[in-house]
Formats: sequence, C-alpha cells, structure tokens
Amino acid sequence: MERTNWHLTIAVAALAAVALFPVYWLFMSSVLPTSVLLSRNPPLLPPLEHVSLASYFEVLSRRPMIRWTLNSVAVTFGAAAIALTISTLAGYSLSRYRTRAQQTAGYLLLFSKLLPTSLLVVPFFIMFSTFGLLDSLPGLMLANAAVGVPFATWLMKGFFDAIPREIDQAAMIDGCNELQVLWHVVLPLARPGAAACAIYLAIVTWSDFVFARTLISTPDRWMLTVGLRSFFGEYLVDWSNLMAAGGLSLIPVLIMFLLVEPYLVRGMASGAVNQ
Repeated sequence: MERTNWHLTIAVAALAAVALFPVYWLFMSSVLPTSVLLSRNPPLLPPLEHVSLASYFEVLSRRPMIRWTLNSVAVTFGAAAIALTISTLAGYSLSRYRTRAQQTAGYLLLFSKLLPTSLLVVPFFIMFSTFGLLDSLPGLMLANAAVGVPFATWLMKGFFDAIPREIDQAAMIDGCNELQVLWHVVLPLARPGAAACAIYLAIVTWSDFVFARTLISTPDRWMLTVGLRSFFGEYLVDWSNLMAAGGLSLIPVLIMFLLVEPYLVRGMASGAVNQ
C-alpha cells in the first residue's frame, strides 16, 4: 500500500512539473538577458552571474503596466459580474421550468457559443459605434459578458439540477417567492458552482485579445493582452521584458484563485450546514 502511494506521489509530481514548466521558463527568461536566451544551448538553470531583475524595473518604468493591469481587472470583474448574474437567473429558469419555449431558447443559447469570436467582433463594432460604446471599458465589459453567458448559463443549470426541487417547495411553503428562494436557499447551496462559473468567466475575459484589440484603440485603455503584444517589434522581440511583463500579469490571476479557492473546495452539503 505504501509503495502504491509513493508511485502515485511520484506520478503526480511528474505531471505537476510538466504542467508548471512553462511558468518556470517564463520567470527564468524574465531574469536573463535576451542574448543568453537566444544562445545555441539555452541553460535549463539560470546562471547566477546573468540573473537580474532589471527587466521588471524597466517594464514598470517604461510601460504603463499598472494602468493596463487595472484596466484588465476592471473589465474582468465587470464582465464576470454581469455574465454571472445573467447566467444564474437563466440557468435557474432552465433548471426549474421545462417548457418547450425555454428549452428551445436554451439550445439556441448553447448554439450561439459555437459562433467564433472573429465572427462576432464586426457586429459588436458596428453596434458599439452606433451607441457610443466604442473605445470604452464598459463596452468591452458588455462584449465579454455576452460571449461568456451561453456556456455559463448551462454550467449553472447543471449545478441547479443537482439541488432537489423539494428544497424550493419547502421555502415557498414558508412564504418565500421565487427570487427569495433563489437568493436565500438555492444559491448558497450552489456557491461552489457559482465560484467555478466565475473563474471560467474571469479566465475568458482576462485572456481576451480580439475584442480588446478591436474595440479599444486608446493605449491608456488597453488590456494586458494587448499591452503584451506591443513588446513585439517589427524586426525583433525584447524577450526579457516580454517575459517580465507576462510574469507580472500572472499576479492578479493568482490572487483571484486564492480568493475563490475556499468556495471551490467547499462541498454542497457543507454549504447547507453552514447556512
């Protein structure tokens, strides 16, 4: 039994090393000069005589990294909040009411997820230009929220389906209306699912490039994805600064995961007892 546990531990450690190697290479590349990285035999371990944090200081002093980070955080939080609210209401409706019209609307919503982002960006550009939302962060929030709602709705529906309907009926007998049942009874039980859905929406928005590049033209309103693209020159790439900027862009994502992680590991039954 102990030998099996050791084998399992070694296998998990090997998989973790493979999965985290790109992150290791990113941070190692950020502290080494470009000449070392582009050498014929790049080192697997950073030579101590070449290690320097100059790339981080240069990125923070010469590029508006803080502004780009704040823009990305604002757009991610706003889009995730809007999409999570809509998908929660839509997912609860699809889970509790099985009419033909609702099922048809649900399948159409899921079908819209199959449309590529490159096909949606032109209608969004025309619509936002008409309503004065072009080159604005609220417009970018709405675009990313609209893209995330279809899959998030079905994701929330799956979590709501796992909650017995008898709980809803018992709350209604006690005098709650449907919105009160959703807010005070069902949603606390589905909190781990809502956290997973929020992470999905945040990742989709944080990694967006097509909408951020097309709908935003002012450099001060760029997201990090567009700002990182500016490190690519016409004839060369400053890899050290690019990797340093990429490493800095991971910090808000790690903080978000640390904040949401307790809700992901909390079980549904534990949530019911805590309430």
